[in-house]
Amino acid sequence: MAEIFLKVPSRILQGVNETNRLGIEISKLGKRVLLISETILKEPTRKLQKLLESHGIGTIVYDEEPLKGTSFTIESCQNLARGSHVESILGFGGGRTLSIARAVASSVPEVLHPDILMERGSGGGISLPCVELISDFWSPLLLQPRFSMTDSRTGVSRIIEYHPNSLCLQVCDPVQSLALPERYRTPLFFELLLNTLVCAVIPSRSFLSEVHSLSAFRRIWHRRKSLIGFWDLNCATDLMEAGFLTAMAHQETGSFWTGILIESVSGHFRVSRPITAMILMPYIMDYICGIATSEIQHFLGQLTDLEDVPPTPEALRESLRELIGWYSMPSQLRNTGILQDSLALAAETAGQMLTLTGRGGITVDQMFSILKSSW
Repeated sequence: MAEIFLKVPSRILQGVNETNRLGIEISKLGKRVLLISETILKEPTRKLQKLLESHGIGTIVYDEEPLKGTSFTIESCQNLARGSHVESILGFGGGRTLSIARAVASSVPEVLHPDILMERGSGGGISLPCVELISDFWSPLLLQPRFSMTDSRTGVSRIIEYHPNSLCLQVCDPVQSLALPERYRTPLFFELLLNTLVCAVIPSRSFLSEVHSLSAFRRIWHRRKSLIGFWDLNCATDLMEAGFLTAMAHQETGSFWTGILIESVSGHFRVSRPITAMILMPYIMDYICGIATSEIQHFLGQLTDLEDVPPTPEALRESLRELIGWYSMPSQLRNTGILQDSLALAAETAGQMLTLTGRGGITVDQMFSILKSSW
């Protein structure tokens, strides 16, 4: 078990079966909690509800629909939280679920409507305690003081600044990632791999972020054969550890434009974020290899101890394309029925999100070029 202290989240519990501590932790915050979960996690959610109830905690569950992080979903959760007089919020799932939990926690005390959050770009000044139980391997926003929201009417995504005055506890338990079906876990691997590589080669990386990226990539590359084999707890543990290291590196560099681009596309077109990442990965890698060839070469040169590590950026691109080709997943965005005009809107939205968060490193034209080449 590892216990880590950060600004947001304020505390992280990381390790196998750390979920079992949730009853004790949440009971310190009150006796009523809103549990926001995903439809694919119904069985783990029932077990979690029983665990909390065994500690005398009244649990109100919201898992009625696939969570897209839209303002409509957030408003539904807000109404449920206020009507049930909950004292804390528990998000159980991936990045979108945790964004919803943060949005509800930061808006319920001040009775803020989602539209106001979208307009202000800030989560208010008062917040409920928020607990985050992660089911996937990583999210670019997990360790950032912000969350994402998508307007239900326009499909436009925004990044909202998150200023919690209360506890924000995060639990990274690899057991929970095993509850995801393989069709979700496999794309998550590629999303993690993509963002680790991008974080490793951006010119503004720090020494510490480079160390984190190297450690993360070693864990990811070592586990790539598990994609066509057997997913076990050791695999999930390694990938979640890699995800945490990658998130730490992103926090240090302050650059996660790939995550914002993928978030924007998936928010516009209701396509799973990990699947979007897997579709875009070859094209983003083409772009990265074009602008940061020497950085990637330097990065690969530090991985000579790894089995079958690609020696050059070109070999890395080919190996990733081959790895993705093993799966019966959509290889082009056009297979999802997305129009080219919509791709331009997604690129523009991602550019606006980067501007709002003060992040750079890629232009709207370059983002559209990536999307268009994949279309």
